[in-house]
Amino acid sequence: MPKYQVPDVSFVKKLTSNEWVSKVIPISNTKQQHPKNIKQLPPHEQKDSLCTPSDCFENVESSSDVMNINNNKNNKRRFKVLLISVGVLLILGVLASVVMGIYAMVYIAKTTVASTTVTTSTTSTTTTFLPPQCYSYITINDTTRLITAGSGSTSDYGLFSTGTLVRFLGAGGTQIATSPPGVFHCATYYTGWYAGALPSLSNTVSGIMCYTDNSSPCIYYNTISVTNCDTFYVYNLTDPPNSNYMRYCTV
Repeated sequence: MPKYQVPDVSFVKKLTSNEWVSKVIPISNTKQQHPKNIKQLPPHEQKDSLCTPSDCFENVESSSDVMNINNNKNNKRRFKVLLISVGVLLILGVLASVVMGIYAMVYIAKTTVASTTVTTSTTSTTTTFLPPQCYSYITINDTTRLITAGSGSTSDYGLFSTGTLVRFLGAGGTQIATSPPGVFHCATYYTGWYAGALPSLSNTVSGIMCYTDNSSPCIYYNTISVTNCDTFYVYNLTDPPNSNYMRYCTV
């Protein structure tokens, strides 16, 4: 049989409890060594500085987010500038409208005053140019002179022997007839009517005065003058050609 060599075994001395206590180094007596290159944070910042990776990445803004924020700020500034510009333009437009309105009112007022002045001046001028016979005449208001009146034996012979300015008015007619009335009217036999042309404003013309019978619308005649006095006529009458029941008829 082979022989085995028994190894040397050294036995450790069993320590007592007091010996164990003497060999243990108290933790409280040891000084904790900190690396010199590590900066210690103040207590009030230590909590905020501690975060998990997921939390820390949430607080980091990407460059695109920063650009979006800047763009939003710029857009807000542009929008404010645009609003201010529009407001200024509106105010200027209102002011311009007010100024134009005032100018238009002043212009219309001046134009109205000028028109009134011109109208008044024209009226005065027209009145000034009316001839004297428009202010000095006798008036006749006789309904028997109307061409609708019946026959009679009245005559104007001797009534206007010196030439008389006459204005016919009222219910008896306002002017001498300008067409043949026919016989047996105007309270006479030979009815008188004016066959000439009537004058324009403020003018005087001479014309033929005709007298009608059964055979002719102008069997007799004489000359008279007529003046246009704007709203009426003034006649310068003379006696008829003879005394045989001749008369001026009116309408």
